[in-house]
Amino acid sequence: MKYIPSLPGRNDNVSHDQPVREFVLLFAGITFVLLVVFWTLGLFVDKAIDYISPEMEATIFVSVDASVSKSVDDNDPRQEELQRMIDALRKCIRIDYPLKVHLINSDEANALAFPGGRIFVFSGLLDKVLSENGLSFILAHELAHFKNRDHLRGMGRGIVFTAAAALMSGAGSDLTQLFAPTANFSQAQYSQKRENMADQQALQVLSCYYGHVGGATEFFEAMKPDNKKSNLVGHYFSSHPEAVKRINNLHKLTSDLNLAIEEVLILPAILNSQN
Repeated sequence: MKYIPSLPGRNDNVSHDQPVREFVLLFAGITFVLLVVFWTLGLFVDKAIDYISPEMEATIFVSVDASVSKSVDDNDPRQEELQRMIDALRKCIRIDYPLKVHLINSDEANALAFPGGRIFVFSGLLDKVLSENGLSFILAHELAHFKNRDHLRGMGRGIVFTAAAALMSGAGSDLTQLFAPTANFSQAQYSQKRENMADQQALQVLSCYYGHVGGATEFFEAMKPDNKKSNLVGHYFSSHPEAVKRINNLHKLTSDLNLAIEEVLILPAILNSQN
């Protein structure tokens, strides 16, 4: 019998698997598990926030006064006017505990609700609104966040998600960095839903206080990008919907809720930086 050399049909020392396919399946599986974990943790955070009263919140964040006083001029007359507006608007959203406004001298056009009953208004915002109604909508939006305890939910979720990622893969590890977008995406989508909810409530506050919602889109019109191209991907990873999308949503909500639109009031002279 003649010997004919040949290779074996299967060599156990040679891998026949597809590394790329295995990596994709493993990555997708871990990402799915992480999304479920983050979603579950988020539910626990939301439930826990419901048991924190405004009084307890103020006690926990009492140190905010000391840190804020270093960057805020409480003698700025604009701050007193903003406080007056907040006190008037919060009656329409039924917030019965006091809120304190802090005006921050900054070119940034923004306002935010901060734990401890604080509302930070950046002076750059006053350069972007032309009417009292437009400014009131932004303030009412922050009041809605207080009403829904979104400021605490966002902070709590951020802390829990960061801690969970560090426990699972180690703080600062490459694996933590690899799956960080999973947590960011989950948090951003949750935040966008809360932002849309706050916009709807802000419209209702405007309608309650002024009898109409004129000026609601004023700030977002001013913040629209000059070009017509819209970021189709980036805003999904942002905590706030993009300006154009937000304007369209406000128009739709106004129509769905059958809210009136009338002429707006001029911005109080003390707040008008153009004077």
